Amino acid sequence: MAKLFGSIDKISKPVVFILTVLFVILLGIIDYATGEDFSFYIFYVIPVLFIVWYGGKWQGLVISFLCLVSWYIDSFIGRPEIPNYLAFYWNMLLQLGFFLILIFILASLKNAVEKQKQIEKEKIRREFEIAAQVQDKLFPQEKPGIKSLDYFGICKPAEAVGGDYYDYFKIKEDEIVFAIGDIAGHGISSALLMAGLVGFVRSNATIYRDKLNEFMNKINRLMCSSTDGSKFATFFYSIYNETDRSLKFINAGHNPPLLYRRKTNAFSELKTNGFIIGAIPDIKYQERAEILEDKDILIFYTDGITEAFDTKDDLYGTDRMKDVICKSMNMNAKEICNEILKSVNIYSTGKQQADDMTLLVIKIKN
Repeated sequence: MAKLFGSIDKISKPVVFILTVLFVILLGIIDYATGEDFSFYIFYVIPVLFIVWYGGKWQGLVISFLCLVSWYIDSFIGRPEIPNYLAFYWNMLLQLGFFLILIFILASLKNAVEKQKQIEKEKIRREFEIAAQVQDKLFPQEKPGIKSLDYFGICKPAEAVGGDYYDYFKIKEDEIVFAIGDIAGHGISSALLMAGLVGFVRSNATIYRDKLNEFMNKINRLMCSSTDGSKFATFFYSIYNETDRSLKFINAGHNPPLLYRRKTNAFSELKTNGFIIGAIPDIKYQERAEILEDKDILIFYTDGITEAFDTKDDLYGTDRMKDVICKSMNMNAKEICNEILKSVNIYSTGKQQADDMTLLVIKIKN
């Protein structure tokens, strides 16, 4: 029933008015065909109430007038002469008065309901606005200086708040963490889990700087204990060491970041075959490492980027992103990030953003 009323709400007012007029005509035909022995006056309340609720007060007045016309036709056209016209018009006037009272009562009730809905919507909007401001503070607010790196990150939630996560922060003078994750779904519940993940990672990263696999094991168990199994996350965690330009990392089911090697003009993916976090508590993770070279580019991203759809429901994919990286390789990290987002937005023009979009671009300096 709720779906039916919701569907009616989506119909334009002119169409609703035309349908109501047709209903009144149908009632009039049935009323006339059944003769004077049956009274259909009470049934005319249905179209009047319907049009007032879905159309408005003035349309209700028009339908009431059409009901009067129908009653008049039923009483005079092709009928025996009425012995007491005064009683007839008096009864018609009473019916009209009854309709007018119903119209104004229902219109007032509808206005009160709409005002309450508006208050609730504004309250929810404000709460989401505050949540978005709080979540924004969870993302990095400063860029720690690393001489050999140029990097930039950005997150565009599909809703006011999302479940995507990226981070960077120093754990030593020559070491910096780069991380990215994607909580299943988006909205408040995903944002809360993301906040918990951020807090745990930042507060324990230094302790486990030399034990990435053990750290990821603990993160996984934390996620498992924080959910009922319906929520999980993909997560990529890495530590860059400026002294030897090494990148140690673990990939827990996340979209493999792309590593563009400028020297060979080739791409590779940062994989470790790790399982998602938050699903199975006893999973074990193993780390890998890469040595980065001058002008290499790292692209961390969430699936909101590569799984953006065009109007034909085709995916954006990684190949298009690779093309953008090749064309913008001489730009700085922020410009490369903006070029990728621009490409995705152009590709998905006409389609609503269905998932959070997060990018973290890292470029190795000379």
